[in-house]
Amino acid sequence: MLPYYPQPVFHVGPFEIHAFGVLAAVAVVVGGRAILVRAHRQGIPVEQMFRFCFWVYICAMAGAFLSKAVLDDFPGVLADPSRIFKASLGVRSVGGISGGFLAGLVWCRVHKLSALETMRRLDIIAYALPLGFMIGRLGCTLAHDHRGLASTSWVAVAFPEGPRYDLGLIEFLFLIAMVVSFRLLDRKPRPVGFYLGLYGVVYGGFRIWLDTLHVQPGRFYGGMLGVLVGLLGWAAMLALERSRTAEAVPSSLPTQPFA
Repeated sequence: MLPYYPQPVFHVGPFEIHAFGVLAAVAVVVGGRAILVRAHRQGIPVEQMFRFCFWVYICAMAGAFLSKAVLDDFPGVLADPSRIFKASLGVRSVGGISGGFLAGLVWCRVHKLSALETMRRLDIIAYALPLGFMIGRLGCTLAHDHRGLASTSWVAVAFPEGPRYDLGLIEFLFLIAMVVSFRLLDRKPRPVGFYLGLYGVVYGGFRIWLDTLHVQPGRFYGGMLGVLVGLLGWAAMLALERSRTAEAVPSSLPTQPFA
């Protein structure tokens, strides 16, 4: 069993800076840089990718706050819609991923990008997401804001109220493995859409399992949505590969001279 340590807090004059807030900011910067570097390597203009990511990030945050408010207390939101704008309610990653994904599709549609170019941008983001999420979940681990079921497992934390799972810690450890796996897989060229599908299926499947350790079981919609997006990503990948192969076949055929 792991010992419990309170979240580190730094004092700068009258201000309190929590470790979670620092790591959340680091996650955005590091994840964003990874996206821009990868886009540059694939020939996508950095300025264009930055605008794309900015739109995706804003809509992802809006979706994260909205889903937290609506899914936790839908009748309360209907009675007082201003609850949506209360940051103290927290966020939900399922809303963030959904909002960002839909925003990316809309942005590409507005800018009249092809299906291939749209998938390229979504695939780049999917490749970098585990890295950003890993840093963010380290913040959750230090803040202990995702406490699960009571347990005496070796990965449980000895909280003051009793030992239980720290779901942020478990996800942090999982994301370390996911980041390493993505780096290893990236040693060979992969079809466009490969990482979008892999991220959705693997991370979504993990979240379905992780929700079984939650104090409020049965919240599988986030994981199932991730798996669905992943499967759609792989389906799009196969369709794009088939289309590109079909287009390449005529040009590869030898031309016969006229008699």
